Amino acid sequence: MFLNIKKWIGVFAYPFFLLTQVSLAQSQTTNFDLAYTTTLDLDFKASKSILSSLENTEIPMGDLYIANLNDVLELIFSENEERYNLLKKNEDKRLKQLQNSSSDSPYIDFFRAEIKMQWAFVKLKFGNTLSGVWSLRNAYKITEDNIEKYPDFKLNFKTMGLLQVIFGAVPDNQQWVLNVLGLEGDVESGLMHLKELSKEATPFTLEATLISSMIESYLLEQHYEALEGLKNNTSDQKTMAEVYITSLILMKAHNANAAALLLQQALEKEEANAPLLFEYLLAEALFQGGMYNQAKTHYLEYIDQFKGRNQLKDSRMKVAMCEYFLGKNASFKNYWEEAKQTKGATSEADKNAAHILEATTLPNFKLLQIRYAIDGGYYTLANRAVSKLNLEKLTIMEVHEVTYRKARLAHLKSDYTEALRLYNEVTSNADILPESYFIPNSFLQMGYIKMEDKENEEAREYLNKVLEFKKHPYKNSLDSKAKIALATIDGADD
Repeated sequence: MFLNIKKWIGVFAYPFFLLTQVSLAQSQTTNFDLAYTTTLDLDFKASKSILSSLENTEIPMGDLYIANLNDVLELIFSENEERYNLLKKNEDKRLKQLQNSSSDSPYIDFFRAEIKMQWAFVKLKFGNTLSGVWSLRNAYKITEDNIEKYPDFKLNFKTMGLLQVIFGAVPDNQQWVLNVLGLEGDVESGLMHLKELSKEATPFTLEATLISSMIESYLLEQHYEALEGLKNNTSDQKTMAEVYITSLILMKAHNANAAALLLQQALEKEEANAPLLFEYLLAEALFQGGMYNQAKTHYLEYIDQFKGRNQLKDSRMKVAMCEYFLGKNASFKNYWEEAKQTKGATSEADKNAAHILEATTLPNFKLLQIRYAIDGGYYTLANRAVSKLNLEKLTIMEVHEVTYRKARLAHLKSDYTEALRLYNEVTSNADILPESYFIPNSFLQMGYIKMEDKENEEAREYLNKVLEFKKHPYKNSLDSKAKIALATIDGADD
């Protein structure tokens, strides 16, 4: 019963998690500041060394919290099962220390909830679904109690805000699981809590603003608003965690070129602690821009060095595609077969790769090239590829896919009149495109355009259409985005 809920939570939890950490710097010793910053810079050995000599801090159990953060970030980025089995006992050990504390500070239960939530994400990532979901429930309940005891303690609403967003984004057909667990979600309320915290003149303003930016980008598709928040609130000296978050939002905002520059700088930084995931993200950004030799180099580095499972199937498929676009047919076939034999993991990228690789025929690589170029914001490359297509040689399905891609191009270039015309052309052929995401996503995008034009009734009509589609590859994601957009309209109409 928990498999679907785990899959959905995993889509949003991991990137958000990196932004839920507490900035304690303004009230700590220099060594504590350094330990915290070093952890967020993903230099785990150095952070542990600093913590080992750290004296008591003004905030009760603050050093314990940073030590836990150190373990959890290491596991989320490395996916190293051996390290997971070694470190997972630390959760109970630290929770017992907190429970045995004689302090009546609100930080004690705040840290208990945070540690529960952090380890929930780790457990979900390593496949311990039941335990992970139950830990999220515990974090929620601890935070509820702490709010009741300390209603003026602002950080409670940081934890609760994030949990409300995650649970509120769960699709309607899976909300019953949350009801069984006694949990409630509300994206609008969660985002409100985080935005209110971001207005406070506290050390936590930056983190709350960054979480809000992630929500705006990942759930509301308000990428430019998200990036504006990052521009106003991040310093030039970014930690590795900040580089990761900023890169994700840039790529969501169809600006893979800017993401590539940021990731390249991080990887080339002297004595940097950039995780191997940066190699994969950089490869993705380069691949989308048609820089296949460079992309292949970074995909292979990730494949050779990464000890986890996620993105390996997708990486091998993309290496094969690089070879295809470079005209290396023999090498392409070898890598393609290798990708097919690679066991997929839980990431959306691997699931999408499995869908492509398991098809009975090879995909139309020219159409895939257009798709990835649009995703990365390389619109000139996409337009050039579209202009070279011979529509007479395409199947009916492929012709309609081209129309959909043209609609996305027009939309992203802010040509809304042309985008609406093309989206309508796609949706008028729903009977020809069964179980395709082109139709529901076209309705979703038309809903967004109408929302921007303040034509809420038309927007509501389009968004409700999204929910009518029962089976397509991105149903959970599109349904949740439609549901959140509908709630936004309802809130504006109140």
